Amino acid sequence: MSVMNRRGYVLGVLVALSTLNQLDRQLMSILLEPIRQEFTLSDVQLGLLSGLAFAAIYAALSIPAALWAVKHSRRNLIAAAAVIWGATTFLFGVAQSYWQLLLTRIGTGAGEAGAMPASHSIISDLYQPHERAGAMSAWSAGINLGIFIAFLAGAFIGHRYGWRTAFFVAGLLTLAVALLMRFTVSEPARSDDARSAALRSAPTLTLLREAARTLLSDSALRHTIIGSSITAAVGYAALTWAPSYLVRTHGMGLPTVGVYLATVVGIGGAIGAFAGGRLSDRLRRKDIRLSLWIVGIAYIVTKPLVMLFYLSSNTAIALSAFVLPAMVGTLYLGPSISVLHNRTAPPLRPAVSAIFLMTINLIGLGIGPLTVGMMSEWLFAATSSSLGHSLAALHIIGLWGGIHFIIAGQRLAASPGSVQ
Repeated sequence: MSVMNRRGYVLGVLVALSTLNQLDRQLMSILLEPIRQEFTLSDVQLGLLSGLAFAAIYAALSIPAALWAVKHSRRNLIAAAAVIWGATTFLFGVAQSYWQLLLTRIGTGAGEAGAMPASHSIISDLYQPHERAGAMSAWSAGINLGIFIAFLAGAFIGHRYGWRTAFFVAGLLTLAVALLMRFTVSEPARSDDARSAALRSAPTLTLLREAARTLLSDSALRHTIIGSSITAAVGYAALTWAPSYLVRTHGMGLPTVGVYLATVVGIGGAIGAFAGGRLSDRLRRKDIRLSLWIVGIAYIVTKPLVMLFYLSSNTAIALSAFVLPAMVGTLYLGPSISVLHNRTAPPLRPAVSAIFLMTINLIGLGIGPLTVGMMSEWLFAATSSSLGHSLAALHIIGLWGGIHFIIAGQRLAASPGSVQ
């Protein structure tokens, strides 16, 4: 197998795991309503279940897992992590109480914490700096593919066979791809120079300290992480609550909601993420600032359409307005991870990715959905669409994230840094 085909296959398996990673997460979103009805849960309880229960353990374990990946097999770590999150996703479908639901979601978060930083590290070793945004965006397009499958197949299976069956299927698929990762993918060679080799042999705490110092001392990276965290909070809140919003406010059936969101967020978002990453790679060659400016501008100019989606009482207008914002929803991931890795020594990349993912998951998934649930129940409960008003309010704050991407792009030009 040629080098190009070999790295394409490895990327394909990692994209499949990225897809299943998001599938396991977003099944919660499309099936929140039947889960709420079976267990008689409040919006705050749903916010904890869909966000903080997962994000807290993810944040706690992502850095230790990433540091382990620096000195050991990344392939084996990813495969083992996928086995854990696949098994706990399956067990979520067996749960008989709210506390059992919480425990299995915590287990899923523990498994997923081990896979993503190591995946980023492998991709960076397989692709050169001028190719990384495209490769990372292909990986992030798997997120949208997972959303597509979750919203389409999850809604269908949940409606016809019950929500538990959907989690059984997702868990078994993840276990199958975990075996594929373990037995068909070889550990890629690491792209180390002399300094990188010395860092890799350093004590674990030294690696963590160096990764933190790199992020804190580079203003472009700081603004990239802040922008990504704010964008993730808004995005995860939208993914979690949009199905319930459309069911409650616009009276749409679950299968119809699933088809709509699978199309605009899944397919549209995948096209936007992949095309955006390729465009970012191309623009970077002309002006390094444009690699992140395109992200910030996209989020700022689409905010009026987001407001229309959440505040319009006309279903046709609301659904039409959400198409373009959905296409740019995950646009930030490929360029952001590419910038982080291009300015970081190879041995530090798993830890830098872990810090990045820990932050966007803890703030994005942990705080975003829970904040909307709290606002819906306590702040906008008297309005005609408490979820719609809560989501719109959070998206106004989301403008701040777009501004940080523009600042980060400017700082890239002011301090070009080292590209490896």
